[in-house]
Amino acid sequence: MQNIDAMKYLYSSTGNFVAIVSDMHSTSETRAVKKRFRAQLVQKNLIGVESINAPSRIAGIDFSDHLNYWKFNIPAVMITDTSFYRNRNYHTDNDTYEKLNYRKMKAVVDATVATVLSL
Repeated sequence: MQNIDAMKYLYSSTGNFVAIVSDMHSTSETRAVKKRFRAQLVQKNLIGVESINAPSRIAGIDFSDHLNYWKFNIPAVMITDTSFYRNRNYHTDNDTYEKLNYRKMKAVVDATVATVLSL
């Protein structure tokens, strides 16, 4: 079965980007969010932005709350750091605050707020 694990072959294990992930019915939303995120993050040399639109049957593409919107044909995207695909400590006892990059987290939150306000 295909799955989003293929991303690990395309991208490094370094948390140097966020991904805008969505199904095939949300391509225009993905493009809009990616464009705004790039303006907020890439142009300021803070963090990279990648995107993927894939069939919702691919395992991993539906690993969050946006799936509930897709069920009703409402376009939605997931903004992710790809969590457990790049962080072996994700949701373990070793997933502690000192391992987090607060500067990058703030940049992503700021980009999210700016994007939502611009829609």
